[in-house]
Amino acid sequence: MPISAACGRSLARFGAPALALPLALLVAAPLAAQQRDSSARADSVARLPGVRVTAASVLRAPLLPASAVSVAPAARVAEGPSRILPDVLRELPGVQVQQTNAGHGTVMLRGLTGNQVLVLVDGVRLNNSTVRDGPNQYLALIDPERIERVEVVRGPGSVLFGSDAIGGVVNVVTRRAAGEGATASLAHATADGGSRLALSGGTALGEGAGARPRLELRAGAAASRVGELRAGGDVGRQAATGYESIAGDVSARAPLGGCGAVSAQLQGMQLDGVSRFDRLVDFRAPAPGPDAEFAFDPQTHLLATAGYEAEGCGGRLGAGGASVGTQRQREGRRERGLDETDAGALEPAPSRSYLRDDVRTRFARLWLEPRAPGGVALRVGADAYADDVASYGYDEVVATGERTPIVRASGAGEIPTGRFPNGARATAAGVYAHAAALVAGRLRLLGGARWDDARVRLDAGDSFGGRVRSRNARLTAQLGAELALGGSVVASAHAGQGFRAPNVYDLSTVSSVPGGVVLPSPELRPERSVTYEAALRRTGGRASAAVTGYVTRIDDLVDRLPGSYRGDTLLDGERVFRAANLGRATVAGVELSGSAALGSALAVRAQAFHTRGSQRLQPGGPSEPVSKVPPTSASLALRRTLGTGARAWVEAVGRGAAAQRRLSARDLRDSRIQPGGTPAWATLGLRAGFPAGAARVTAGLENLLDRAYREHGSGIDSPGRHLWVRVEVGSD
Repeated sequence: MPISAACGRSLARFGAPALALPLALLVAAPLAAQQRDSSARADSVARLPGVRVTAASVLRAPLLPASAVSVAPAARVAEGPSRILPDVLRELPGVQVQQTNAGHGTVMLRGLTGNQVLVLVDGVRLNNSTVRDGPNQYLALIDPERIERVEVVRGPGSVLFGSDAIGGVVNVVTRRAAGEGATASLAHATADGGSRLALSGGTALGEGAGARPRLELRAGAAASRVGELRAGGDVGRQAATGYESIAGDVSARAPLGGCGAVSAQLQGMQLDGVSRFDRLVDFRAPAPGPDAEFAFDPQTHLLATAGYEAEGCGGRLGAGGASVGTQRQREGRRERGLDETDAGALEPAPSRSYLRDDVRTRFARLWLEPRAPGGVALRVGADAYADDVASYGYDEVVATGERTPIVRASGAGEIPTGRFPNGARATAAGVYAHAAALVAGRLRLLGGARWDDARVRLDAGDSFGGRVRSRNARLTAQLGAELALGGSVVASAHAGQGFRAPNVYDLSTVSSVPGGVVLPSPELRPERSVTYEAALRRTGGRASAAVTGYVTRIDDLVDRLPGSYRGDTLLDGERVFRAANLGRATVAGVELSGSAALGSALAVRAQAFHTRGSQRLQPGGPSEPVSKVPPTSASLALRRTLGTGARAWVEAVGRGAAAQRRLSARDLRDSRIQPGGTPAWATLGLRAGFPAGAARVTAGLENLLDRAYREHGSGIDSPGRHLWVRVEVGSD
């Protein structure tokens, strides 16, 4: 389908109400002509005012002016109901947040999620080689109290960061040592009785050249306890949705003579008591799900980095940096099924299984921004990652505590196994070069290329494919242009490639999935994508707006299909599924966003997006919807500041989504999706912030009409009518 036709059909599906505000902001009001910044970097900071670009940011990339980029600042944590980090992103353009349970959440970008969306922490890959192909929980393992901002790039990012970045990139920029100050905050929400306490502080020691401190230090800690979540309407309390978390971080920074500085950081978080709700309770019914017990125990993320960065240097180097570090992810799963008695009743099975998978990642990164002739920006770099997977598991007789190790038979002996075989190893390395050039003062041309080499070595066991040696080398490229039309209006277009190499999960997992169990698929090929995108943006002044249309074509799309194990479609009574490369998938959509100051005290912001995806299981065969594509969604917020200095404010926020009836065969098997599809929903909330002596108070009343609703693909219902409040003292 031509791009213009696909985008036109997507625009038509929004209707006038959703289009009205962003388009009005784009063309209304006198547009004062502004001098276009002719600096070579033009790294999209011009349309993201107030954002301080550091080495941890993805916004430095010269390619980004032609991309769809949005930023959620740290203020979103205090000014909205943010139980987990994905909550902070709910009102960003083009973003859908899916939650399988209350303690987990994942981001869907342009109809894609899981290992087709790349998540970074300070530019370091959070996606490791065990990230699965559906919604996952790993973004919830980053403490929201620790963020400086979250950067979201919608569209292909493989030219920037390599494998997995087909739907987009989410980069969490955390707070680093910088200056002095201390804060303490306490938050509480009535929907789940949850509370969160956070403490942080920093200091500067000594005085060096230019009155800069010789050493800056920062430390923080947070802890939360959440009870069972009450949904709206008649749904009420949702059992087994409570959990606890603890997080901490410490960082140090020491400026060096000249333009450089060295830094180090350690951060971590642990979640306890998170259960997979959709496995315990049938969809909104008193009937039980397939399991009596399904808990994640433990879930831990640790990240340690050390690096050097330089900015504003003389000579041939304008900026650059290097970092090394290690990352550890620990995940345990405790599962206990249900057995049917002779009388037809269900009771917990006599045994439970425990699966433990730990991943240690070591990495190194290097980037340089050489000085170039006027109007040209350059960035070159390289990165390398190595994952080592340690896995084990056992079956336990509940009555006696007797344990039997879970192993896979191999010609080399028995292999301890969790979801993956013990000893799996994966490496990924890439080099890249990006450039932007200003032509004739109004036109900027952008381009870049990256070469990646991804390898996996493991022994899946004789019954699951044996020894696997997978290597995938890939060159990806991206080209774009940005044209200043005058009056702060900019048109941009780009075409970019993406890819995802098969990982340890694809090649070796034996895991429970909706509808059965998925087994290894050692013959998978990489997924390959190309995206064509065009946008019109207005920035500056009292109003800003953006309209973006895109089409993404994915070849060799990986999805689950019914399969067999040793000629049988069942394994231990569970339906067998295996991943396979399908013929082709196409995802097209349109995204709109805008904000405006309506006088000195009133401001409005809005966003809406529509996505439509289709896939073919084989070339020339029938098509079906792409799995878990979100419905048309929108949000609108109206804020009024009170008094002077904008220290007090009130805000009304509306969010909603149309029904999603287009379901794939995989969706129809998914207990998280209501039979017949997800109904339309809308919700309204009121929020406010004000000073109270030395403290800062923010509060809100969400879901005023107490609607029962579930966001598409989620395993739990969203909170019903509830109050949340947050009190913060100090400054950091």
